[in-house]
Amino acid sequence: MADTPYKFSRHAENLIANLRGVPEDYSPIVRETVDMGVVFDKILYRYKIGIDSLEDRIREQWIQIVGPANANHCNPVRIERETTLIISVSNPIIRQELQFNQRLILKNLSPIKDGRRIRSLVFRSG
Repeated sequence: MADTPYKFSRHAENLIANLRGVPEDYSPIVRETVDMGVVFDKILYRYKIGIDSLEDRIREQWIQIVGPANANHCNPVRIERETTLIISVSNPIIRQELQFNQRLILKNLSPIKDGRRIRSLVFRSG
């Protein structure tokens, strides 16, 4: 079976062997070795480890974005669909104040690198 141009799974190869009346293949599966550096690079890139993100930049400048009076009562949670910033707010009064100042917050986000991508804010209790 190894001479065939088609590559079947081990399970399929054993089923075919059973149908043909030849012994099944129980040899260990030999896989190609891969350099660990390549694997780590793929993991770091895929999960954006060590790469400065927009969320990190927003957290660093949070006091300047919402103001010192509100910064202790709310936190940026995440960015959804690359355009919506989810903000956790501790009480309804601060939430209402932030909703009134939504345009100002969006304006304060614009000088941050990639901050112009944020087009809407969602305030959640938390």
